[in-house]
Amino acid sequence: MDSGDEFAGPECLESFPTTHWTTLRKLGGPMTPEQREVLNCLIARYWRPVYAYIRHSGHRGNALDLTQDFFAYSLAHELFARADPARGRFRTFLLTCLNNFLKDVGRRERRHAPPEGIVSIQQLATGGKPPFEPSRSETAEGVFLRSWVYELLMRVWCTLEQEYEAAGKQLHCQLFHKRVFEPALRGTSQPPLRELAEETGLTEKQASNRIVTTMRAFRRLLRKEIELYAGSEDEVSAEIRDLFRFAAKS
Repeated sequence: MDSGDEFAGPECLESFPTTHWTTLRKLGGPMTPEQREVLNCLIARYWRPVYAYIRHSGHRGNALDLTQDFFAYSLAHELFARADPARGRFRTFLLTCLNNFLKDVGRRERRHAPPEGIVSIQQLATGGKPPFEPSRSETAEGVFLRSWVYELLMRVWCTLEQEYEAAGKQLHCQLFHKRVFEPALRGTSQPPLRELAEETGLTEKQASNRIVTTMRAFRRLLRKEIELYAGSEDEVSAEIRDLFRFAAKS
């Protein structure tokens, strides 16, 4: 997957306390501090795929505004409180809500976030590199999925990096990032293991063992991340298969 420099690296975000499905049901009724925290976390995690889809659907000039409006509209109409794993995948649910919102854009007054309400999309967008700019040959759905996959992988990477830094295993992360993660994310070839071993003062076997150990940890964290919004174990496995199938084609 070639991300280039077009994505802004997401901040390392705290996971939802249980699953998206259970926390999203709290987004009904009058806004409370707990609901605001849930919504802000939702926005911080998923605004980029939403933005990318809106921008690639013909709203280039006001995509950021419409992204903000979408989350405000979803809050006002308690859309996320209706989320149900029995009806399909979370990303499908989100995309359905987004499509319905865009169909009504021309027939509805723009809605802005309440004064006490949601995090500013403008602030999130200007916190790093420019927002994702898709190629003109991609479909809006493809852009949404590519941005979704990138954000998911980066969240897992941030969690892994924090976990290994706390354990004093920064070298494990360094080797894994250079040998596996960055080449997979950017669609480039892997650097020779011997070269990495020489850079870090390890034998090839030592370097390989650290990479394998870190890969297992990454897969564990990836599964944990997907379990947040998956409705079943079968869906977790299907999401992982789809993720790697998509990454292999990107």
